[in-house]
Amino acid sequence: MKRSHSQQITIGLGLALALLVANTVVSYRNTLKLISNQRLVTHTQQVLIELEATLSTLKDAETGQRGYLITGEKRYLQPYESAVDKINRQINSLKQLTADNPNQQQRVFALENAIALKLTELAQTVKLRREKGFDAAQQVVQSDRGKQIMDNIRADIADMENIETQLLQQRTQESQAKLQETLLTFSIAAAINLALLALVYYLFRLNHRQSKQEEERLRQNNEQLTLALDAGKMGSWDWNLQTNEVLWTIYHEIIFGYEPGKPNRSYKEWADRVHPEDLPKVEALVQASVKNQQDFHAEYRVVCSDNSLHWVTAFGRFQRDAENRPIRMVGVLSDITERKQTEAKIIQLNETLEQRVLERTTQLEEANEELQAFAYSVSHDLRAPLRAMQGFAEALLEDYEDILDELGKEYATRIVTSAQRLENLIQDLLAYSRLSRSDLQLKVIDLTTIMSEAMTQLEAEIEQTQAQVNIQSPLPKAIAHRATLVQVITNLLTNAMKFVDDGVSPQIKVWAEIHGECVRLWVEDNGIGIAREHQKRIFRVFERLHGMETYPGTGIGLAIVRKGIDRMGGCVGVESQLGQGSRFWIELRRGE
Repeated sequence: MKRSHSQQITIGLGLALALLVANTVVSYRNTLKLISNQRLVTHTQQVLIELEATLSTLKDAETGQRGYLITGEKRYLQPYESAVDKINRQINSLKQLTADNPNQQQRVFALENAIALKLTELAQTVKLRREKGFDAAQQVVQSDRGKQIMDNIRADIADMENIETQLLQQRTQESQAKLQETLLTFSIAAAINLALLALVYYLFRLNHRQSKQEEERLRQNNEQLTLALDAGKMGSWDWNLQTNEVLWTIYHEIIFGYEPGKPNRSYKEWADRVHPEDLPKVEALVQASVKNQQDFHAEYRVVCSDNSLHWVTAFGRFQRDAENRPIRMVGVLSDITERKQTEAKIIQLNETLEQRVLERTTQLEEANEELQAFAYSVSHDLRAPLRAMQGFAEALLEDYEDILDELGKEYATRIVTSAQRLENLIQDLLAYSRLSRSDLQLKVIDLTTIMSEAMTQLEAEIEQTQAQVNIQSPLPKAIAHRATLVQVITNLLTNAMKFVDDGVSPQIKVWAEIHGECVRLWVEDNGIGIAREHQKRIFRVFERLHGMETYPGTGIGLAIVRKGIDRMGGCVGVESQLGQGSRFWIELRRGE
């Protein structure tokens, strides 16, 4: 009879151990899945953070470029250059983070191309500002191209963020579900452990050796559970609500900054570590979970013994007695300090971004006011003494012609001529400045009518130079600003009549071609031509290839052509060889 009873106990022990092993395996697998899900959640958050940081860096690059564009000071290029270097690293980081998602990886490559296009556009404006000045660069900035590129980048990033947000929600839900399963299996494991301990104690009285073996197996099972939690950097607790005693795992103690190894801890030891500002909220959540019979979830700060702060997220589940009263809470927690710090950095970036934009906008406005003041000074303060000098020199020639000798007359004539050249230069500078600041209303214009107006304005010069102008009419329509286009064509025709060899009558040919949605107007001459290495220089302000004595002018005429065409959304160019004439062209959008 005694032997039969021992066999029954042995069989019961075997079944309990099998159940414990099975539950341990399930718990271990659930824990591994939970760890995997948590890593996926963290991974998705990293992608979102990197996307926000990439957009913020690109805005910094754009803001630095604009600051340099307005002020011309190299110190504004420092944030721009830093942002350019940084954004390449961020793109590489996004490639690595999205390596597990082919669709997002393709979007990253598309984003990389769009950002490269934007950086090219920014670099071009910086180069234009450095080489051609504020007006040339500002024209590019005021075009819609840069804004469209930036809008496309924002849209691409927003699409990627929406996808990652959906993944984050899905993975978070999966993690919570897996956590609940893990808590349930842990609770079952704890109950099985208690039952096994009682059974082992009973069997110890029957067979000491057999009891020792079972205790060793229990120890190994507990180590496996602890190992799984430590692998996921998660701590667990078992809180007895009746005695206020708490069982902690080692990683739980590490997070809270306690020396590991104390067998029984208390609720007070836990509360002493919770940040005083967070403790009432966490305790309220515990009471609400008890009252509503719900699982416990909270995020709060922990103050360690060295006064360092850690953020943790905790999940707990209550065990109840026969009368449905909670008697213990079993749960897990993990350190989320790094995630909280990253979120704080993002919030700080968003808060400071608006202030930086406001400050730099104020700087741009001040620079614009200085430019307007300079234009006013040139228009009024500089021209007044110039006219006085010119007037007095002309009065000398008229009223004192009989008194002055030939050298005196020559000096007075030179004063009049130099004053007139300076007046022309001021007029051209003001015209160039107005093109940069004026608001051009574009509309459909007939190029035939524009050519007629330009020819009327140049009647005297055409007659003086005996120029022959052949216009292949009718010319198509284009989208432009009437007065600006007349000035551009007048400058091109004047240029064609001016730069010819002595004794040669200017022969000018004007025609138009259709290129898709654009109209290209050609002005061909039989002049002296332009060497290939100088063909880009001639459109810059004050760029002259010949002396004033050989070919008069201010060196701004073709710069006005370039500025006017840029303001109208077009482009300009030249085809030429020395001694074989030149063919200038302007291209504008085609008018219906």
